[in-house]
Amino acid sequence: MSVLHNTKLWLIIVAIGHIGIGSGGSYATYGNDELAIIGFFTVVGVYLLYAAFMLEGQAQARLAVVLCGPVFVWFVLSAALGLQMLGDPAAPMPESIVPIVLWGMPALSGLMGWEMEDAAPAAEA
Repeated sequence: MSVLHNTKLWLIIVAIGHIGIGSGGSYATYGNDELAIIGFFTVVGVYLLYAAFMLEGQAQARLAVVLCGPVFVWFVLSAALGLQMLGDPAAPMPESIVPIVLWGMPALSGLMGWEMEDAAPAAEA
């Protein structure tokens, strides 16, 4: 199995980044003033960790697409349209290339495993 097709690995990478950089970076930038955003980043990270560790096979692939696909599209649209969040650019280019790739990889690997057999081991998927 290729690293590019390993949905679990990509979910873990995105979850760690989302909790660490998303929650930690938001707290460092905005402090307790934006506690809802910090909580949102943490909750999304927990969902990603759930998908990575509690599911496998087809269910994991489909949840990866459902969780990561819309965020990938949001980053692309935010970068293309120049949207702002809290007065700052939501996805300034070229800094947004890394999050676009990181959110796109679990969505892509999940799409590739969308129709896998439930009984198939993860190594074959």
